[in-house]
Amino acid sequence: MTSPLRGLLMFFMAILAGCGSCQSSSSCDPSQYGTNGCACRTDANSCNPGLTCQSGTCGPCGAEGGACCVSGATTSCNGTLSCVMEAAGERCRNCGEVGESCCTSSGNNQFCRSNAVCVSGMCQSVADLTCDPNGTIFAVGVQSKPARCGLRVVEVRASSLANAMQCAGSSGMLNAATEELYEIPNTPLSDFELCLVSAGQGRRTTSVQAFDDLNATRCARWTRCGDDDPCSSVTHGACTP
Repeated sequence: MTSPLRGLLMFFMAILAGCGSCQSSSSCDPSQYGTNGCACRTDANSCNPGLTCQSGTCGPCGAEGGACCVSGATTSCNGTLSCVMEAAGERCRNCGEVGESCCTSSGNNQFCRSNAVCVSGMCQSVADLTCDPNGTIFAVGVQSKPARCGLRVVEVRASSLANAMQCAGSSGMLNAATEELYEIPNTPLSDFELCLVSAGQGRRTTSVQAFDDLNATRCARWTRCGDDDPCSSVTHGACTP
């Protein structure tokens, strides 16, 4: 064999030897499905723990900036990282805990984990929102304005219902431009199913979160109907045939 051909052959052999450990999902044995770098399984647990299914292949999840881990209907990240819905999908970010910056979702909404509230871009401990250290804990509802859709419930410690409302309103937990307090503390945030009727979309069933029936109806009219196709009717309960 001539020297140039021998050199070329040795070059390709070196490449093949260096890729002996390379593995793609297409070359995995079916028994390896669900492991790192191999195809996702078709059952409920598509990938092994610590991995998530991405474009049909199992890959690492839970790390900063990486995909969120998925188990059934639950998403999670490593350590204190929070799973945030972004334009590119759900990603793990270092945000949402007390003392960290607020998480920002794809809809440009800011939020914190359940033990904190977003105040001026930073997550503040709910326990710190105390107007009376010896008072009673009141659950105060926060809703959007002007739609009055229910957003969240926060806890404050105060000596009375009236003081609880004043405490919550002055603590900095609200975005004054888009949020307001629901007027009755200790009211749970509930899911409401409604039937909407409009000329453009006909009859359809939707659900919203609110603190009472009236605000649920208002929320649906503001967020589900729109000026181009206003709802002629909004009634509680699913639409019937």
